[in-house]
Amino acid sequence: MWYGRNLVRAAASDERAPTARDLRRSIRRMKLRFTRWSRTYDGRAMVHRIKVRRIPDWGRGHLRSIAWCESRNDPRAVSPAGYRGLYQFSFSTWRVVGGWGDPAAAPRSEQTWRAWLLLSRHGSGHWPVCG
Repeated sequence: MWYGRNLVRAAASDERAPTARDLRRSIRRMKLRFTRWSRTYDGRAMVHRIKVRRIPDWGRGHLRSIAWCESRNDPRAVSPAGYRGLYQFSFSTWRVVGGWGDPAAAPRSEQTWRAWLLLSRHGSGHWPVCG
């Protein structure tokens, strides 16, 4: 017998084993469900956390002070000048470091990783007051 949301929905009778067509449909449904979930805030945060990323201690300390100075550690902060998120990214800078969508809507872990990429590649000049 087949149980579970993600398993094949077997025919009305439990006597037959699932066919290749049943398995393909089930896999397609699972992929679609995962794709939809991975576009939500929680999904993006989980996928981003799973990826192995290492920021050195000195970088983490520096980013912590930048985040406090820029947004008081509020990942949803939006400035009147149009800068957004924990590290007050502009949309163009966010795209340069590989982000997509709104920086303020991205998970904290993704914002921190993108800020680290910016800091390590281009220095702290993007944060003239706080860098």
